[in-house]
Amino acid sequence: MQTLQRGGIEGFTLEAVARRAGVVKGLILYHYASRARLLRAAASQVATARATALERALSGASGAEGLDACWEELRRQAQDGTARAWLSLCAAGLIDRSDRNREFEDAARESILDGATTALASGVPLADARDAYDALWLALLEVTAKD
Repeated sequence: MQTLQRGGIEGFTLEAVARRAGVVKGLILYHYASRARLLRAAASQVATARATALERALSGASGAEGLDACWEELRRQAQDGTARAWLSLCAAGLIDRSDRNREFEDAARESILDGATTALASGVPLADARDAYDALWLALLEVTAKD
């Protein structure tokens, strides 16, 4: 996970994983047989850890406190590289794209539209609202591009 967090898929080599783990590359191959298998195992770990942390943040509080806790968790994941790892794994098609995730993506699209509507209706400066709107759409498109 740490190798993915620091370098994304591009930096995820058997040599880099072995170096980080303090073992020889052959040991990694003995346990996983290939980079692809190791990457799938790491993808599962990243997805599970990310989802668990976000669920914990959301379940710990309600209302604005819950939103703040979720935001702080997202910031933490951006800082430690989890967000980068997750996005690169999604873009590569290595994160589960099950019906549950498709439902999430549909809800995300609706939330972007609702958020933009709320921002515009409440008087948020047009340029700020458009910047947020564009950033959210681009992020969602990047994650869903492989579907």
